[in-house]
Amino acid sequence: MKTTFLICLLILFTCCYNKEISEKTNPEQSEYSFENLFYNNEDTIFIKSQFADCGEWGGHKELLKVYDSERKIKLTYIKYKINCGKRDDKGSIVQEKDVTTNFILSKSQQTVLMNYINNLMRLKFVEQKFSNSGNSFSIEDSKGKLKLSQYGNNSHLLNNYNILMEGLGFSKVAIKNE
Repeated sequence: MKTTFLICLLILFTCCYNKEISEKTNPEQSEYSFENLFYNNEDTIFIKSQFADCGEWGGHKELLKVYDSERKIKLTYIKYKINCGKRDDKGSIVQEKDVTTNFILSKSQQTVLMNYINNLMRLKFVEQKFSNSGNSFSIEDSKGKLKLSQYGNNSHLLNNYNILMEGLGFSKVAIKNE
């Protein structure tokens, strides 16, 4: 009887141990979440974009701020509007705030954001062609530990951003010069 009990106990421990190992080694079962990135509400992720509305002179900017507030992942979206003929005293196009939106991100919207960041990183490996005008995309955190940027006319960059915008419920960006 003791032997049977010990064998059953050994089988139970072995099964539980193997399950723990497979969960740790199988990334498909890992839980990805922005909540794992923020610690004590001390960080913000900035997703910045500038588009080539005015060719080599640049164009409008868009900014996404992702942050943790009261254990909820929130997003602030700011879109600027421009007039290609209106410049400041340094010759830069004047940016005027057009839209500001704040909301709590759903799990699916968080996944769309993570996919955008992942795809932007993957696009760093695509050959870049020299150009005087292009769209600019960057991701950075408020602590300076995360910095990723990409510039150019590669259509994949804009498509990646537009998938993000659709997933968040915003309008796609259409550039007339492309």
